[in-house]
Amino acid sequence: MHAHPQSNFLAASPRSFSAAVLLAVALVPLPHVMGQMAGSRGATERVADDIANLPLLQPQVAEGYITMEGRAEVRVPPTEVRMVLAVTSEDETAPKCQQSIDAAIDGLRAAWSKLGIGPDRVVVDFIAVLPRYEWSPEKHGDLDAEVEKKVGYRMQTNVHLAAHGEAEAQAALTTALEQGLTDIIAFDYWSKELDAAKVTARAEALKAARGKADALLGVLFNDRPPVINVQEQTTVRYPESLYHSFTHSYEEAVTGDMRRNVPYIHTYRPRNTYYRGLYIDGDVQPSELPMTPEISVISTVRLYFKSPAAKDKKKAGPKRKKRREAGN
Repeated sequence: MHAHPQSNFLAASPRSFSAAVLLAVALVPLPHVMGQMAGSRGATERVADDIANLPLLQPQVAEGYITMEGRAEVRVPPTEVRMVLAVTSEDETAPKCQQSIDAAIDGLRAAWSKLGIGPDRVVVDFIAVLPRYEWSPEKHGDLDAEVEKKVGYRMQTNVHLAAHGEAEAQAALTTALEQGLTDIIAFDYWSKELDAAKVTARAEALKAARGKADALLGVLFNDRPPVINVQEQTTVRYPESLYHSFTHSYEEAVTGDMRRNVPYIHTYRPRNTYYRGLYIDGDVQPSELPMTPEISVISTVRLYFKSPAAKDKKKAGPKRKKRREAGN
């Protein structure tokens, strides 16, 4: 006689029943639930998710003044990009190194000219010429030795290119790689609109600080306290400082075989780098994601208002002094 499948299930242990229920719940699709995409950066950084409370002010500070602060960020697309690449050569003599470098730079200039990049936007910067040495086995009596001897020279010259925007810089980079020049040293960004951006960011920060003062002081005090001082700071963050690098890899806890005494040598793991952009807790900030390299201008304006408590304290001062004199 065969038992019914349901009777077997009910006869199972409570632990098996609980596991089956949990498995069934896990397999049920939940509506409006989406997975969080962490990418390769996931679990490599710890970000505090708590919000710090405002610190209590000391009495002398609280009775002295009130501050209202505004902060604004303005992003500026770069109008110029400087690409710096190194042209190197190794040969028996320094003149041969120089000839090889000159030929490579001439070929690069000719290729860039097809992109509309004239010679006025290319600067050649000689760096150094250094001797090269190699070890050579020699016999010194009964002793075998390795002697270092000069075998040639190594020369380096840097080429600076002023590209008009990111698109031209990328095209110039592709051309340089096609010419066999792969030693890219730096990308530096610049904008001719930086001065105007500073004025805009400062005005936005001041507007934010005054808006806070209008919203708070005008409501909380019958007589609005006067402004007694002001602070301002405007800084510029260039794209090269807004890239983020990290290493994401799984490392085994054991890196050797204790029985065989064989070491395990790890393969090189490159660092991941991406343009993260600038994230600040500001009153005025761009609404778009930082997708392309841009220059960030940050301005902070702090307004100091006279505290009403300072006025009351000043009035009460002579009375307390008279009471002390009467007590003496």
